Amino acid sequence: MKKIFPATAIGALVLLIIGTFADLRIDQTLYMPGNGFSAFFERLAPLIGATVLMVGAALLFWTYAFVRENLTKLILSGLVYLGVTLVGLALCYKYCHIFGVVYGVIVAVLIACIVYKIPDELKQRYRWAGIAIVVVFLCSIGVLEVAKVIWGRVRFRAMQGDLDLFTPWYHPNGKHYLSAVTVRDNIKSFPSGHSQFAGVTLSLCLLALVNPRWKNRESMVYGVALAYALIVMFSRMMQGAHFLSDVTVGFALPMFALWLAHHLLLKQLAQRYPQEYELV
Repeated sequence: MKKIFPATAIGALVLLIIGTFADLRIDQTLYMPGNGFSAFFERLAPLIGATVLMVGAALLFWTYAFVRENLTKLILSGLVYLGVTLVGLALCYKYCHIFGVVYGVIVAVLIACIVYKIPDELKQRYRWAGIAIVVVFLCSIGVLEVAKVIWGRVRFRAMQGDLDLFTPWYHPNGKHYLSAVTVRDNIKSFPSGHSQFAGVTLSLCLLALVNPRWKNRESMVYGVALAYALIVMFSRMMQGAHFLSDVTVGFALPMFALWLAHHLLLKQLAQRYPQEYELV
């Protein structure tokens, strides 16, 4: 992973540079309104992102040995678990309505059942991973939502017939173009929220890291999540919802948050279990 993280960051930087000069031309080439491929991932990405968040929340709470734990700690952890899970369910509802809620409730229950059966000797390790997953998700989406308001970039599909509305990614607009597109969501192109949802799936590699039997497969989990994220990013440009720079920055936010979380978690594991993690 020491080489994979920098390689991913360099790749994101290259994409951002390309987008800086070719955002508009790329979307003009890829734009395919109404195609089923991008419509599928438009619904799937938030569901997967919410699932990852609920995995982190479940690991944060259901890994406690309830009989032996301090009651105050359990209550606080339970409230965090409930709150974060509700955020996940809200995301499911926002993008998939009633189907999303049904999906979210079923998945939340299944995740809790699976997490509760984690062997006692591994529960603390998985709890650390769960905390890291939740922090990566909430921090990256928090920065993203603030950036959307500040940047106010017009989506490609909302500027048909008026390409003068296009601005480069490094040009904040605020509400300047709201009157031109009328719908507030159409000035929320930068950064891409769906790419952030896809990017947080990278944090699932932490589940492999904390398990001694799986830590050698961490790179494989990261690679699968990365391939999925790239597909989602491509699909968003096909829909005209985002430019290349939008999806790159949306993906990069959780990626860099994960980089820091991974470093801190690995440091903690190496201190507690030096024989297992000294060579990772």
